[in-house]
Amino acid sequence: MSQAPIVLEHGDLRAEIDPAYGGRLTAFWSQTPRGRIDWIVPTPPSDPQGGPKEGPNSGRDVAAPYKAGMFPLAPFSNRIKDARFSFDGAEHRLQATETGKPHAIHGHGCRVAWQVSEQRKSSAELRYRHDGTDWPAAYSVCQRFALRDGGLVVELSLDNPGEAAMPAGLGLHPFFPIRAGARLTAQFDTVWPPAKDSIPDGPRALPADLDFSGGRPLPSGLDTGFGGWNGRARIEWPGEGLALQISADAPLDHVIIFSPQGQSFFCFEPVSHPINAINGGAMHRLDGGGRFSITLVLQPVDGVVE
Repeated sequence: MSQAPIVLEHGDLRAEIDPAYGGRLTAFWSQTPRGRIDWIVPTPPSDPQGGPKEGPNSGRDVAAPYKAGMFPLAPFSNRIKDARFSFDGAEHRLQATETGKPHAIHGHGCRVAWQVSEQRKSSAELRYRHDGTDWPAAYSVCQRFALRDGGLVVELSLDNPGEAAMPAGLGLHPFFPIRAGARLTAQFDTVWPPAKDSIPDGPRALPADLDFSGGRPLPSGLDTGFGGWNGRARIEWPGEGLALQISADAPLDHVIIFSPQGQSFFCFEPVSHPINAINGGAMHRLDGGGRFSITLVLQPVDGVVE
């Protein structure tokens, strides 16, 4: 099937996905009597002829991605220090992909074109295969999107078709709008604050000013990992009477919160492991013939937040 952008519909919900642009969810919104409500920051559209539109990163350049939408993290999330690690007694050196730093970042999935293997009105399935270059073994990834009553379900699975084991990590990297302030409610056990070269120094006890269990305004300036997440969170925009419920299954027990100062977005990234976990022995081991999978649900709430 083609790699053309696709639109999913169910009730008043809409989702756009661009397979050629790293399998990215480029928009997720509700059609309501008061107009369109974007639940993630939408990626600016590309020209119908495939050329650039507006902005410095236009034209769907996966090498210089928009700070928008939601992209998959596979076969690892966030950074691997100095783009190197040891696994089963062998040293592995990866391509350094973080701009201006020596680290590998965000895996391979967000940098490749995906193939649409199935498409229906309210669901789609995308796949890509990796030949093992830049990783200990070849693998394949499947990403499934489904609009259902009340929300968007995203499933991401990683398969190891060979005989040799490999490390495995998954996650999703959404960009949420700040608009009219934002409050976060989420339960964490530990914090992994960044240290030198954006590699975390943790875990540490959760300080009071980063305890979101009772709900609090989202502070700016975070680029921080949180451990022991219970898989439930709520983002509220009180000024607009909006909220978004987030739920995830057990492998997604870690979160990266990125809230750069002076920007109109923030990221709440559910992931299966801390930053640089592969160098600390905390990555999932995926044996030959095995599968590792995660599920994330985004459920919009309109008109009930005061």
